[in-house]
Amino acid sequence: MLKTYCLLALGFTLCTASTAKAQTTKGTRVLGLSAGNIIYQKNNGYRQISAQLAPSIGTFVADNVALGIALPIGYSSTKTQYSFRNTQRNLELGLLPWVRYYLPSSSKHRVFGELSVGGALSSSRTKADGYTVKNSDVTLLASLGAGYSYFITPNVGLEALAKFATNSGNSTAFGKGYLDINLGFRVYLPKGGAATVPAE
Repeated sequence: MLKTYCLLALGFTLCTASTAKAQTTKGTRVLGLSAGNIIYQKNNGYRQISAQLAPSIGTFVADNVALGIALPIGYSSTKTQYSFRNTQRNLELGLLPWVRYYLPSSSKHRVFGELSVGGALSSSRTKADGYTVKNSDVTLLASLGAGYSYFITPNVGLEALAKFATNSGNSTAFGKGYLDINLGFRVYLPKGGAATVPAE
């Protein structure tokens, strides 16, 4: 009888471990949304506001390795008012392929690294001393970071990503070279059905 219980316990453990990794197994698709580069600064005659949203889609090409594309949308506005008033607004739309590697684990807590390189179309408008200047440009975007994901349900993970990001242009909508923390969530759609809740 004891032997039977031991075999059942072993089988349950192996089953749980294998299904717990279903979120990051080959063939799983991911949909996500994150926010970052959120800045509000006001000091005397200077004010800066910026934010970025990045919807993304991807798939696991191997266990724990995912490839995908993000579409970051960035906006920034700076205003100075000293001897004259100067206002600058930037809007950027990017196309950012990414690769992500998750450290193998059967827990709800997952650690990963991410690299992304792509480009963005930026549009800026500057008003200064009664004059208006418009400009558009294509810039290179790149980032490298490490993150943490916590699965609140079998198919939904909340995540935080700390990364160093840079762009080759003059726009401040995506930063010029900065350390940022992105917060967001991802929906994991395992191949063949829903995943099982991972162990703590």
